[in-house]
Amino acid sequence: MIFVKGYGQMCNNILQYAHIYAWGRENGIKVLSMRFSYKYQYFELCKNMSHNWGTYLFAKTLINTHLIKHLWLEYANEVTSKDIEDLKNDKLIGISGWGFRFPELFFKYEDEIKQQFTIQAKYKKPVDEYLASCNQTDIKLAVHIRRGDYARFLGGKYYFDDDTYIRNIREFINLFPSKSVSVFISTNDKNLDIKKYRTDLNSQDVHLFKGSEIEDLYLLSQCDYIIGAKSTFSLVASYYRHIPLYHMEDKNASLTLDNFKYFEDIFMTV
Repeated sequence: MIFVKGYGQMCNNILQYAHIYAWGRENGIKVLSMRFSYKYQYFELCKNMSHNWGTYLFAKTLINTHLIKHLWLEYANEVTSKDIEDLKNDKLIGISGWGFRFPELFFKYEDEIKQQFTIQAKYKKPVDEYLASCNQTDIKLAVHIRRGDYARFLGGKYYFDDDTYIRNIREFINLFPSKSVSVFISTNDKNLDIKKYRTDLNSQDVHLFKGSEIEDLYLLSQCDYIIGAKSTFSLVASYYRHIPLYHMEDKNASLTLDNFKYFEDIFMTV
């Protein structure tokens, strides 16, 4: 059995666990997520009796007291044949890090992974009701505005101001002159001025749903296109329904339809 120790925030944990699960599934080895056993209890996976507080505490104790081996694999090129043998042969073992990547197995078991990370109905309901209450347009554009920690992450490389987001939204709308477009913003910026977005875009179909992290993830996944700073949050949202995604990396870049990629195009670059 492999215990997956958490890495980063929620969507990092989804992708980390999914890689390891797919490898374990191929090799007949049970894989349990420590993070989804106690913290992010939003998914169908978390209804599994094995994913609970007891599992988390049991695995944490074994790892912290060095009663089982714990592999830290941060980079893909650090995964050795010895690591693979340990994972196959040790009855109980822990694994951490971001570097365990087997994309061909990920996609082989993609349907199972999506099933495990289906968002539970109680978290979908308020979002579905909110979307139903908004004007129904031809295209729903999701915009993920990441602030907070992104002011420091990589020196603020992916921290963009409102004018940059507004320009990208306007350029997107201009790509569809004969279509009506509504905009749904997800952000961790508690002070975001939604009135500025509506005024500058001359539209009331710009919405800010102040939901929880799982509600925001589901909201993004229910739109037709996603724009946002480079993040696994928007990447996972696009994964659910194969939604075109534009990861903003250059604040001066112009937006075209060619900028939009799919999950499998971005998958190995995060």
